[in-house]
Amino acid sequence: MSKKHELKTDPAVFQDVYSGEKTWEIRRDDRNFCVDDCLLLLETQHTGQEMQDGKPLVYTGRAVLAHVTYVFSGPAYGLAAGWCIMSIKMVGSRS
Repeated sequence: MSKKHELKTDPAVFQDVYSGEKTWEIRRDDRNFCVDDCLLLLETQHTGQEMQDGKPLVYTGRAVLAHVTYVFSGPAYGLAAGWCIMSIKMVGSRS
């Protein structure tokens, strides 16, 4: 059964997905990501590091909807246990 995941995404990384240049996501696999899941990537104004340092969580309003076409899970080939790399295909966006 496919799931929809809403995920915060740093501005630079978001732009690369939005432009079509980046066709993968690396994430902690705390949601059991699977092929055919949908990712709703929500652009944040600040990076994750900036938010850890005290900046507020603010969304820009831009979003990308992506379909997961492949999931590679660690531990293997240098990818740590509990992490995964997903191949994604953008299916829609919002500016």
